[in-house]
Amino acid sequence: MKDFLLGLAFIAAGAIVYVVAQGFPTMPSLQYGPSLFPSLIGGGFMIGGLILAISRVGALKGIGHGMTWRMEREQLRNTLLSLLPALAIVFYILTSEWLGALLSLALIMFVLMLARRTSPLLALGVSLVAALVIDLLFSRYLLIPLPEGLLGVWG
Repeated sequence: MKDFLLGLAFIAAGAIVYVVAQGFPTMPSLQYGPSLFPSLIGGGFMIGGLILAISRVGALKGIGHGMTWRMEREQLRNTLLSLLPALAIVFYILTSEWLGALLSLALIMFVLMLARRTSPLLALGVSLVAALVIDLLFSRYLLIPLPEGLLGVWG
């Protein structure tokens, strides 16, 4: 049952990512724009969620016949952890313009590492360094401007 619900959640998250990505501006000089990769990720989430949900439809038949479904605390935690990447993508889409890519990425990585029970100091250090490296790679080497957000105010 939990895999079926998780599949439905991934379908919903993928649909949200896809719809939001379609609102991104297009670049007249390119055949593709900033919506390409989020759209592909959203589509992948929807396809993966559909496969997961369909693979568990047979297990749902027993639920209506007196079988109960209870999730243990650790199972619930693991299910919620599996939703974090989808929520992280939605968080980035909604906050990167205001916070900036650097802060958004650092927050996402910090939360993901804390959720996996990494020590807070290590999670803070790794998330800041990784976000800086990603920002430098995109802005300096790939020449893809990322949103500056709050840090752009001081720059």
